[in-house]
Amino acid sequence: MHHPGAGQLAGRVAGGSRTAVAEVVFAEGEQASGLATMLGTLLAQNVEKHRAKYEDFRRVDADVAIELTDLGEAVTLSFAGDRCTVRNGVDGRPRVRLRTDSDTLLRLSSLRIGPLGLPNYVDANGRSVLRALAGGRLRIDGMRHLSTLNRVTRLFSVVE
Repeated sequence: MHHPGAGQLAGRVAGGSRTAVAEVVFAEGEQASGLATMLGTLLAQNVEKHRAKYEDFRRVDADVAIELTDLGEAVTLSFAGDRCTVRNGVDGRPRVRLRTDSDTLLRLSSLRIGPLGLPNYVDANGRSVLRALAGGRLRIDGMRHLSTLNRVTRLFSVVE
């Protein structure tokens, strides 16, 4: 559900006798960048569509920055419980920071999630992400926060 004036999207997840809501809020409202709007919308839709992603959403509890080097755009996703606030630019000191190009970001969102909820890097798409990492087209600061990185990867994966 989109509330244009409030700059919010809500992903509803059925849970028992109540409906849990994962709320995605755009800090800049209508002034949210194209990247912020795209990532916030994808996040809300994925959580609404896949019940299992709701737990990842709630458990991130961190700021995550994503920078697109080819477009000169960046966003910060601030996860806190049932809410994620999406901000234009890099804000504060994110726990995890991804710097990459648009093509690699698309490949990241196409990673298959394998056994134990871990990203699959052995298929063709996964190997291309590893090549981007080895070649410097993908830089990840905060890699030691592996649980945060894996949760965010699962949240944005559009592959079933």
